[in-house]
Amino acid sequence: MTVSKGLGIVRAYDDYYQEAYYAWSPFYPLAERDLRYYLGDQWDEKEKRMLFEEGRNQFVFNRVRRNINLITGYQRKNRLSSVVVPVENSDQETADIRTQLLLYVMEKAEGYRMISDSFGGALKTGFNLATLYMDFRDDPVNGDIKIGREPYNGFITDPYFTALDWSDCSYVIRRKYLAPDQAASLLPGMEKEVYALHKTGWSRDDKFTWLPYQRQPNGQDLIAFNEFYEQKWKKIPMLVDEETGEFTEWEGNQSSMREFMKLYPQLKVVQRPTRYIEKHIILNDHYMKTEINPFGLAEYPFVPFVAIWEPESDLWGLKMQSLIRCMLDPQRESNRRRSQMIDLLDSQINSGWIANEDSVINPRSLFQASQGKVIWRKKGAEPGAIEKIPPAQIPPSMFQLQELFDKDMMEIVGVNDAAFGETQNGQESGVMFMLRQGAALVNLQDVFDNLRFSQKCLSKKILKMIQHWTPEKIKRITNKDPGDAFYDLDSTKYDVTIQEGILTDTQRQMYFRQLVDLKQLGVPVSGKMLAEAAPIQGKTEFMQQIAQEEQQQAQQAQKEAELQQKIMQTQSEMAQAKSISDIALSKERFTRAVANMGLQEERNSEAIQNRSQASLDRVKAMKELDSMDDDRILKYMSIVRMMDELNKLEEEKNKAEDLAVTEQSEKLNAAFPNPVSMPNSPETPGAGGQLNQQQPAEV
Repeated sequence: MTVSKGLGIVRAYDDYYQEAYYAWSPFYPLAERDLRYYLGDQWDEKEKRMLFEEGRNQFVFNRVRRNINLITGYQRKNRLSSVVVPVENSDQETADIRTQLLLYVMEKAEGYRMISDSFGGALKTGFNLATLYMDFRDDPVNGDIKIGREPYNGFITDPYFTALDWSDCSYVIRRKYLAPDQAASLLPGMEKEVYALHKTGWSRDDKFTWLPYQRQPNGQDLIAFNEFYEQKWKKIPMLVDEETGEFTEWEGNQSSMREFMKLYPQLKVVQRPTRYIEKHIILNDHYMKTEINPFGLAEYPFVPFVAIWEPESDLWGLKMQSLIRCMLDPQRESNRRRSQMIDLLDSQINSGWIANEDSVINPRSLFQASQGKVIWRKKGAEPGAIEKIPPAQIPPSMFQLQELFDKDMMEIVGVNDAAFGETQNGQESGVMFMLRQGAALVNLQDVFDNLRFSQKCLSKKILKMIQHWTPEKIKRITNKDPGDAFYDLDSTKYDVTIQEGILTDTQRQMYFRQLVDLKQLGVPVSGKMLAEAAPIQGKTEFMQQIAQEEQQQAQQAQKEAELQQKIMQTQSEMAQAKSISDIALSKERFTRAVANMGLQEERNSEAIQNRSQASLDRVKAMKELDSMDDDRILKYMSIVRMMDELNKLEEEKNKAEDLAVTEQSEKLNAAFPNPVSMPNSPETPGAGGQLNQQQPAEV
């Protein structure tokens, strides 16, 4: 790179810094004051000088720290874990590998602790950065991903950004003061230039004046290591298949692209804008080198953490705030009122005396008055020659006002006694306490939403950096082959979700917690699976005991299953026997019904025969009447009438019996429409539906 281009980058660096500092200059002193209040320096210089002149103490009753530590402590106890989930039923196995690698990086780089530190720094000053970088000391090929934290006074950004993912942030400038050896280790191959630059000496400039090193004029001679990041855009050709909608970037030259499109005329060239990052390194005021997309990221390797962020405000001292900002006035007044009450209490001990001249024997005793001290008056001293000065009384309203200040500090920041663990009766369950504590922090949900968004952005950047690792390293960490889908740059197939719960330090603990949750939901998770995943000591003996118990339970379960099977088999056989018995009984009833029908026909034939015989007897009687006289005829006629009446009664009786048999037969036919014949039975009908006349059925 030419010298003129290097000078142009240094000039752009100066111009961007002046532009940003002009806007952010009201923010830095307010952020520094907020941090001082958290650390206990809560009196300004004018008040300190006045108290010193009056001989009074500078009492500080720091309730700001307690309120901030409550919120940061709650976040540390309830940290959120980052998990990769597939979108639209994509590859679940690849998503699991990404989750495993993300947990590995977070564990090794203390990622979750750095997230908590950045969140705490944002609560105290309003603005912090979580930064990503590669450390090649242990792995010179792939490098290890590291996570750091940048305080509010170590960087400056484009003041006109409005998105927390910094998609519209034009530049970021960061400075660190390093020893020559440290600076040389970060610029391999340029060590001679670094040492030569340090020997020439350099007077401190007017940039980053809020850094501690800038405020120590007699400190160690260090090098200002400046990193100047610019976000830029360029257009790259995209080949789009208009028939299928598929597209891909073209990485060749123009001539080869034209030849390729001749073979596939359905393709169309589209120019798509693509973002890239330029990183310029400047030592003191000397340009060193430029990198494109450091660490393989086409975006900033930083993630902002904010407490209160209102981008539509035009006052930079107000649009970015810490949570301490709203507690400054109550804390200041609380210190003043408490100091005044202490002064009043001190005045009661040494209240003093009003005495006439020569009224006491030893005037010095009046200056040493205390409990049990006797002061001797002279003889002849007038009554009232000495009079004690009454001490000032503390008005009760001052105590009420003090309680009001303390209560205001908690209500303004959005916490209450329930969030500190205080309960009404002291006997609440753990679940009820957690619900009360979560409800107490509902006023801070916007702050925790900013935290979740920042953690999600940080996790996505880590996943993009992991894609530059070799398959060998990924397999060594996960014991799985990543496959081609892992290196697919189309990140829209996967998303990062932030799950709320107890975050474990290792992947095994995370897996064990998930198994416990699944078991509580009713999923069949065995004791062996829990024992294998449990992060406990003495695991071998525990595994053996679990295996023995599961073996005994399996044997007992097998015995119970065999017994149950025998019971079910016996019940089945009994049911089958009962079914056969019921079928035989139904067949017997049907056969009897058929026999009754045959008996009815036989009786009907006998009735017809009897009526025919009766008619024949009448004819014979008529012939005999011709030879009889009248008396005998009348006598025989009466006999005939009597016989007719008897016959009629017999017929009516037979009809009633026939009707009953017919109704019974119809019911049986309706119940058994398809009777099964039993040829070996003596009651089985013969040909033509008639009964066997040799063995008539008995009704």
